[in-house]
Amino acid sequence: MITLKKLAEKCGVSIATVSNILNDKSNVSESTKTRVLKMVEELGYKPNYLARNLRIQKTNTIGLIIEDITAFSTSHIVEGIMGFLERHGFKVIFENLRMYSKYKDFEKEKAKFIKGVNAAYSQLMAFRVDGIIYIAAHSRHIDFLSAFNEVPLVLCYSECDTPDICEVVIDDKKAAAEMIDFFVEKGFSNIGIIKASEENVHAKKRLEGCLESFKTHKLKVNPDFIVQGDWTRESGYEACKKIFSIGFGKTEGKKTIFCFNDLMAAGVYDYLLEEKMEVGSDVCVAGFDNREISQFLRPNLTTLEIPLMDIGKKSAELLYNKISGIEQSSKKVDIPCRLIKRKSVR
Repeated sequence: MITLKKLAEKCGVSIATVSNILNDKSNVSESTKTRVLKMVEELGYKPNYLARNLRIQKTNTIGLIIEDITAFSTSHIVEGIMGFLERHGFKVIFENLRMYSKYKDFEKEKAKFIKGVNAAYSQLMAFRVDGIIYIAAHSRHIDFLSAFNEVPLVLCYSECDTPDICEVVIDDKKAAAEMIDFFVEKGFSNIGIIKASEENVHAKKRLEGCLESFKTHKLKVNPDFIVQGDWTRESGYEACKKIFSIGFGKTEGKKTIFCFNDLMAAGVYDYLLEEKMEVGSDVCVAGFDNREISQFLRPNLTTLEIPLMDIGKKSAELLYNKISGIEQSSKKVDIPCRLIKRKSVR
């Protein structure tokens, strides 16, 4: 492998001159620059960035610890992170913990999972990254990052109590309240809700937002019409079936069902179609996430869009600011969701 010294000898210039050209410094003549770059291409020279970075104690590299790259939110978050960091001259390396495939019972295997997190952190530190973004697969309270204090760290899509760690989350509560406000604006008097377990932070906050909006508009809450699913299409079908079995269909006035994700909303479509009811006419339906399925359903699903790329971009911006010594105005950033109005709610 050709070294910088040998390349300089081949070009008949100093090592400093070659280094200036490779780093796009302006104090080199165009003819010399052209000659050196041609020789670089001919010889296939690859700069040893690791050695250079070790000398200057900065690698311009960011580490990502990703809980599970297959999570629906992760790829868009990473894209937002990459876009920001590339514009600011940073490279990215990541560790994928494969949480969903490796840990079938997360609570029972949490200690094992944390061991994997620690190993990922150690690996990134071996690469001398300038900072780390931890990307959660879903929002929850994370309590095992406090020891990671060698470089700046930002928690993305989750929460923690560690004072030095900034966190970026979505504003689930405000988004859910906005959906109920929209229903009221459209004249709905009967609102069913298909939630998920309140042990899940997303589900808990979305329900809080719904109930707060009910209270604001002085709407009566019928607890029988708030049924739990488990985020799957099948559970949406079963929850919808349960709501109708206890009289939702017999109530007077316009009816709508708000599902805490789009997959459960698809299950509601399945049940209504099976019962020969028309979505958007007999019963309106709304979801949350704005996943691809929301546009494939007929009629298209009204939903709340999670701005995943914005979450990634903001996480990268916070980390960049921490690395650059720029003071943060807040430890926690809530990213608002966007209401997407489609024909499933009329």
